Amino acid sequence: MLKKSFLAIAAVFAVLGLTLIGCINNPKNSSDKNGHEYPEAYNNYSDNTKRLYNYLADNYGKNIISGQMDTAWATNSRIDMIARVYADTEKYPAIKGFDFIDLPFSWGGYGQNEIDEAIEWWNGTNRMRGDTPAKKLLPDKPDIRGIVTFCWHWRAGEEYQFYTNQTSYRIPMKDGKLDTAHENFQEIIEDLDEVAALLKQLKDRDIPILWRPLHEAAGNFHLGQPGWFWWGASGPEANIALWEFMYDYLTNEKKLNNLIWVWNGQHKNWFPDPKTVHIVGYDHYAPAKNYSSQKLKFNEALNMIPDRNRMIALSENGSIPDPDNCKRDGAMWSWFMVWNDHTDDENVTNNNNFWSGEYHNTRTHKNYIYNHELVITLDELPDLTKYRIE
Repeated sequence: MLKKSFLAIAAVFAVLGLTLIGCINNPKNSSDKNGHEYPEAYNNYSDNTKRLYNYLADNYGKNIISGQMDTAWATNSRIDMIARVYADTEKYPAIKGFDFIDLPFSWGGYGQNEIDEAIEWWNGTNRMRGDTPAKKLLPDKPDIRGIVTFCWHWRAGEEYQFYTNQTSYRIPMKDGKLDTAHENFQEIIEDLDEVAALLKQLKDRDIPILWRPLHEAAGNFHLGQPGWFWWGASGPEANIALWEFMYDYLTNEKKLNNLIWVWNGQHKNWFPDPKTVHIVGYDHYAPAKNYSSQKLKFNEALNMIPDRNRMIALSENGSIPDPDNCKRDGAMWSWFMVWNDHTDDENVTNNNNFWSGEYHNTRTHKNYIYNHELVITLDELPDLTKYRIE
């Protein structure tokens, strides 16, 4: 009897041990300390992509990572957003945002220029005011790597526009599926191939990307209006089909294992297969100088997720939430991403300058944010090529 009991207990411990080992070796079956499951894609991430995801997971709920969107349509000699942030705060953002806004065109080397700047940012440099070579931002901390994120204002159709009211281009659908025989689908493939070739340059250097395509697909769907971008204009079914196809094409066909997929559809009806969503982003431009936590939008984003176990980021914003309010309200965004300025004169105060001036954020508030103990700036990042990988 005792022997049988001992064997039974030993068997239980053996099963528990195997389960524990399985969780360690297979992170998709485990959760981080905040209860957010690792995406199934984690096992196929490149090494540095695993490190970046782990860093985001370790900080989620405790700190907010600072981010600033670059101006994809203007050279740094005209509008250098990184220099503008530093001029106001004497700090650099931890994340720099890029945009493939003019693809499929390549005006003046466009597309490649963005990739070159992303490589520089990862290396802790920035081409300040047109400097050549790029300037080392933190010479006393040469191992710090800047975090890279990309979105894509995807131009398509004969009009080469992305707004629904400016192009007749739509996602081709037939019998509830992508119509792969349609000429629009061939254009989609050509554009994805162009983007994949650019992104591969970052993969080859093991530079991880917070990849945010097909953003704001729902538009004002909650007001009964179509999406303001063509990729949302045909409704959720078509958008989901395109998202899932893009995910499969870039992940399996193009083998881009350096992408952390940030879904930013803005409405639960647009939520695709959860396996294809690694982080959820929400774009929200609060009223000027509204520094609340934006908890209602945080919860709205959280409620879009079927299993509610993804990190939530403020993937575009004007006014920056006060971290103290975020902590108090339980709305600790993974990162914020202030949109870029639209005027060359950094002293102009208007609603199109999302960083400069004092329309959206006062200079006092910007300094407060960038020096807040809960906000991570570039100088506080670890060497993301040596962060934990397990």
